[in-house]
Order: sequence, then structure tokens, then C-alpha cells
Amino acid sequence: MISINKPKYKVNVKDDINKGIALTFAFALFVPFVETSAKLLGENIAPPQITFVRFFVHVIIFGLYIYFTMPRGDWRARPSWPLIVRGIFSTCGTICVYAGLAVMPLVDAVAIFFLQPLILTALSAVLLKEKVGMLRWSAVILGMIGAMLVIGPNFDTIGWGATFPAMAALFHALSALIARRWAGVATLPIFQFYTAASAVILMGMLFVIAAVVGYDNVMPKIPNNFEWFLLAVVAFGSIITNLVLTQAFRIAPSSVIAPFLYLHIVGSAIMGYFIFHQLPSNQTILGGLLVIFAGLFVWWREINKN
Repeated sequence: MISINKPKYKVNVKDDINKGIALTFAFALFVPFVETSAKLLGENIAPPQITFVRFFVHVIIFGLYIYFTMPRGDWRARPSWPLIVRGIFSTCGTICVYAGLAVMPLVDAVAIFFLQPLILTALSAVLLKEKVGMLRWSAVILGMIGAMLVIGPNFDTIGWGATFPAMAALFHALSALIARRWAGVATLPIFQFYTAASAVILMGMLFVIAAVVGYDNVMPKIPNNFEWFLLAVVAFGSIITNLVLTQAFRIAPSSVIAPFLYLHIVGSAIMGYFIFHQLPSNQTILGGLLVIFAGLFVWWREINKN
């Protein structure tokens, strides 16, 4: 029987830089498969349905983990509202991720997603009043210019859909900001459960509203066997990649891990070429390099600031 008053777990985590780097490589290797699956699904399955299935699986898995391994006194975040708001932002960001992947070349969308740390830097200065010097503000502006270079040609062909990855970066940056500001209100599994539960509820409400107004574009469809497989890759793959990256940051300094995350773009470029026969344009390469350079500069300033 689980004791309601049982104290929180105390886990001793030992640093292991080599293992942390290896886990980051594993993340960069596997996450393009998740994104490729989401892009393939986007041809027939609406992003809200992909989001619903992904987070419904998360609710079950994290719910079972919490029920069987965590004391009941730790089940509720105190306060709960920041995690609910974070869940809303994460849900909107995830929908934008899948919508962007559906309409844009894979590497273009991923390059724009990497605006997130730059947006987080800007939001931290504005909302959390963290000190951000002119050099880091310059890096944020440079990254925005790089993203506009990537968005430009896509905007000419697909219109406002080209802004979905940038919107995803904004929503996920807001989510990360809340996680930073209210990190102590709950454990990581509770954070994840609140996010997943919020997504399931929001998508359920969206489906009901769409049914009432007769908007069929977001209504769920019965997937075929291959689409069920792709949905499984997205749902379970997102759990694996999140856990792998989280563990990497737990056992190795972020100053070591952060630069290796940009291998993600390389993996996405390879998958985009072999699966979708898409090669990035020179403008996309230039814009992507600007975003990467700006992100690495912000990381470098972060670890070297006084």
C-alpha cells in the first residue's frame, strides 16, 4: 500500500560526460525518424489527431508510472495552474510542429525550430527580467534573420503555413520559461503528465467544436495499418527522445551537451533527402547556419557569463 505521507524520492545522480554525449548522439539520431513519421502522417492525418494520439499514449504511460512508483502526496503540483498553462503552450507548440512538418521540407522546418533557445533568451529578459547583454541580443536578432531567410521561399509557395515552425518555437519557449520559473512545483513525471493531460483535453474539446460547426479538416480519421505504425513511432519515439535528452542533461553539463544538439539538423537533412528527395536550397543553408551560429553563441555566452 502506498503511503500518502511518504517523502519524495532522493536520487543520487553521478556525472558521466561520455555517456551524456552518447545519449545526445542517440537523440540526434532517432528524433529525425519521429519527425519523418509525423511528416508522412501529415499527408492524410490532421495535426490535432497526431497530437491527441501522441499525448494519449503519454497519459497512459506516465499515469501508470506515477500511480505505481510515486507517493500520492507527490501526485499534485502545488500550485497546479503553471503546469496547466505550460500544458496549453506545449500542446499549441506540438500542433504547430506537426503542421509545419506537413507543409514544409523537413530540414527547413527543423532549422526554424532551433529558434527556440533564442526566443527563450529574449523572453527571459522581458518576462523574467534576466540580464541579457547586447551581444546576446545581437545573436537573437541574427537568428531571427536566419529564420526569415528559411521562411522566405516557403512563404512564397505555401503562404502563412511557413510560419508554423516559428510559432512552434515560440510556444515551446514559453513552455520552457514556465518550467524554469516553476521548476520546484512538481517532479519531472508530473510535469509530463500535466502536459499530456492538457493536450488530450484540449484536443478532445477541439474535436467536439469541429463536429458541431462541421469543420471536417481537423476531425479524426481511422488510420490504416501503416499510419498506425507511424503514430506509434511518433507517440513512443517522442517519449524515448525526451527521456534520453533529459537523462543526458542530468548526467552531463549543459555546456557539453548543447552543441551536439545541432546534429539534429544534419539527421533531418539526411532523412529529408532519402525519404522525401528534398535538398536544402542555398538560402536555407545560409539561414540555417545563421540560426545555428546564433544559438551556439548564446550558449557560449551563457556558460561564460560572470
